[in-house]
Amino acid sequence: MSLEIHQEIEIGVPAERVFAAWTTPEQVIAWWGDDDSYHVTDWQCDLRVGGKWISRGKGKDGKPFTVQGEYTRVEPPHHLAFSWTHDWAGVPETTHVALELIATKTGTLLKLHHTGFENEPSCAGHSQGWIRVTGWMKTFVETQK
Repeated sequence: MSLEIHQEIEIGVPAERVFAAWTTPEQVIAWWGDDDSYHVTDWQCDLRVGGKWISRGKGKDGKPFTVQGEYTRVEPPHHLAFSWTHDWAGVPETTHVALELIATKTGTLLKLHHTGFENEPSCAGHSQGWIRVTGWMKTFVETQK
């Protein structure tokens, strides 16, 4: 069994706008999170292949978290890929996220692929998480035109 996440979402803005929302620290902080789950409070990145990124935030319960990684593909505005290492499961797990942004007649089709999971609970949790995250991002870019 392959432990991978494959999700797609239609977004009503051009790929350039979606790419910027994923890679501009001020924008990431503005959209990544909500009061019912968690908020990203700091995002730093060196947007180039081999460049590092780090995200810090606080959960609904106030507990801090960190996610970090390294960019493996940076091709604006259609491809962004990076390793993903989070600290909330006790033992760090490093996986890989790839975003593909495809121009459509009405905006952009975002294809998200998250691979490398070691266990089903982590994969399932991240799958639900990405549904929330891509929804937050979609709402942000479509209302901040």
